[in-house]
Amino acid sequence: QNEVNLREAWLRTELFSQKLAISAGRLDLTNYFDRNAAANDETSQFVSDALVNNPMLGLTSNGAGVVGVFDPKNGFAFKAGFQQSKNDATNLSESLYTLGEVDYLAHLPGLSEGNYRLWFRNDNSTGINRGGVGVSVDQKLTNVFGLFGRFGSAESEAASRDTFWSVGFQIQHGVVFNPLDYWGFGYAQTDVAGGSRERM
Repeated sequence: QNEVNLREAWLRTELFSQKLAISAGRLDLTNYFDRNAAANDETSQFVSDALVNNPMLGLTSNGAGVVGVFDPKNGFAFKAGFQQSKNDATNLSESLYTLGEVDYLAHLPGLSEGNYRLWFRNDNSTGINRGGVGVSVDQKLTNVFGLFGRFGSAESEAASRDTFWSVGFQIQHGVVFNPLDYWGFGYAQTDVAGGSRERM
């Protein structure tokens, strides 16, 4: 019973006129990858983890690692990171989780801003390299109404792949009780290799 559980502890530095940011320590990679403006926080948005991050990320715990974010301030951003994905691993190579992402901040004609993200990951914590890929999209149609969606696919122990997708919308400003309120609707579905399915 006498133990200390440390969730996050990291250092961050910025280089090249703040275009490159590097964080190192015990990290939560979901703070950097698979982000979404309308479905990204279990305390102020959707309560369910399925509508906070893509389950196909395969992140089960925080771990020691490094993340680099290169943002040339032109709408695109590039991210790469790795961490130890199991707390009981004896060395980093036994449980290495690597992740890369490309982001695009769009300003489409007639619409508010939108974020489009594509990520790839690899995990060898089970002794076998297993990959996954996913997308995360949030697009404001107006200052009041915005859409979001995610899709992901990952290699599983079975011959087929696990898949996940979610969609929804968020409303704020004019159709709320208080100025800072907002509300939304989300639907998520996970299909696990072997026939299991979860709808939310």
